[in-house]
Amino acid sequence: MESKLSLSPRQREVLDFIKKHLEKQGFPPSYREIGAELDIGSTNAVRDHILALERKGYLERKGSRSRGLTLTLPTEELEQDQEQALSGLIPVPILGPVAAGQPLWADGNIRGKLNVDQSLVRRGGKHFALKVVGDSMIEEGIFEGDMLVVRSQPDAEDGTIVVALVDDEATVKRLYREDGRVRLQPSNAAMSPIFPRMDEGTRTLVQGVVVAVLRILDA
Repeated sequence: MESKLSLSPRQREVLDFIKKHLEKQGFPPSYREIGAELDIGSTNAVRDHILALERKGYLERKGSRSRGLTLTLPTEELEQDQEQALSGLIPVPILGPVAAGQPLWADGNIRGKLNVDQSLVRRGGKHFALKVVGDSMIEEGIFEGDMLVVRSQPDAEDGTIVVALVDDEATVKRLYREDGRVRLQPSNAAMSPIFPRMDEGTRTLVQGVVVAVLRILDA
C-alpha cells in the first residue's frame, strides 16, 4: 500500500474539498461537484484522483457512487476528531450571527467547534451549536448565553423548539402551523409570537431542531 503521506497537490485539493463538503453538508460531493469546484475538466479525471486517495487509505467507499465516500483519518484534525469520538465526544461546529443575505452555514459563520457527548447526536444527521441571544425562551429554561445543540433539518413537527431564519435573523422559538400561516411562539409571557408574512417577502426557514441546552456556570 502507498504511504498515506504521498499525496500530490491535486489529490490534497480533492481531499480537502471532500472534507469541507462533509462538514458543511453532512454528505460527500459528487464527481461533478468536485470537478466544478477544482476546475477538473472530466469526471474520469476526478475518479482517478478518488481511486488514488482510496488506495492511499484516505477515503473509503460504501457502494459504487461518490456519495458513498467516507474519510478514514488522514489529517491531524481528522485524527483528533476520531480520538474525541472514541472518548465519547463528538465535535460539532459553532455557528455565529447570520450575515444579511447569507445562509446559516456560510463559511464565515463557523466560529469553532463544541465537543458534545455522542448520546446527544445518537440519531445521526448533521448537528451544529448556537449561542442563545435574548430571553424569549426563559420559560423553557433556555437563557441568554446558553449553548444549544441543534440537529439540522428543514422542517419540524408542531410544538417543536426550532432554530429558524426570519429575514436572515436566527431565532429560537416553538413552531406551529395554523390557518395557513406559521407561528413562532416564544416561551416568555412578556413577548408576543411572530407571524411571518410570507406574501410580503418574509423568509422563514427552519434550520433545525434543538436537542440539548448546555450551560456553563461561573465557579
